[in-house]
Amino acid sequence: MGGVLSFGDASDAPAVTVTMRDLRCVMVNIDPDGAGMAPEVMKAVVRATQNHAGIYGTGTRSGQLAVGQAILLHRWRGSTSPLTRLQRRACAART
Repeated sequence: MGGVLSFGDASDAPAVTVTMRDLRCVMVNIDPDGAGMAPEVMKAVVRATQNHAGIYGTGTRSGQLAVGQAILLHRWRGSTSPLTRLQRRACAART
């Protein structure tokens, strides 16, 4: 756990410091397009992430967000890795 999510690859890109993992809630079962229930999502979350489906974060740098903008995870050890397509879609769904 830990690191910083930056939205864009510029040195002054908006950023959020990841402070803690969040336990999942039943909301992940709801299909955002049709509002139907999809219990297989909850089962996948439990299997893949030990029942966590989100993060808590603190805004550390303000800025403008844009659709299609790269989202990077800067780990504390200094490495940077792009988020997966699924993670980017999840982030986009929350904006």
